[in-house]
Amino acid sequence: MPITNFQESLPMPEKDRAMLPLVDVKDDTKLVLVALPKDGLVPPHKAPYPASVQLLQGRIEALKGETWIPVAPGERVVFDQDQSHGVKALESSYLLITHMRAQAKK
Repeated sequence: MPITNFQESLPMPEKDRAMLPLVDVKDDTKLVLVALPKDGLVPPHKAPYPASVQLLQGRIEALKGETWIPVAPGERVVFDQDQSHGVKALESSYLLITHMRAQAKK
């Protein structure tokens, strides 16, 4: 069943973030819908595989390495394996996070 309303599928929290796993194929792709309220932060971290964030609705900045990048709805930022990355919400936002575990370099 397709998601046609973000707020109905994943209500926006007042603080922190809410997550809804959409796809989780072991050792392969994982897709997660994230609701991040205004001023919400996904702190800088690293993943042992490439990952990406696509803004679906709202306004965010994505940290890639040491650079904050403004992201508009529909845009996607890809992070390399083991690259420091994070997200901050400039307004309440919905994001699609992709974990590309099959592309991890051993």
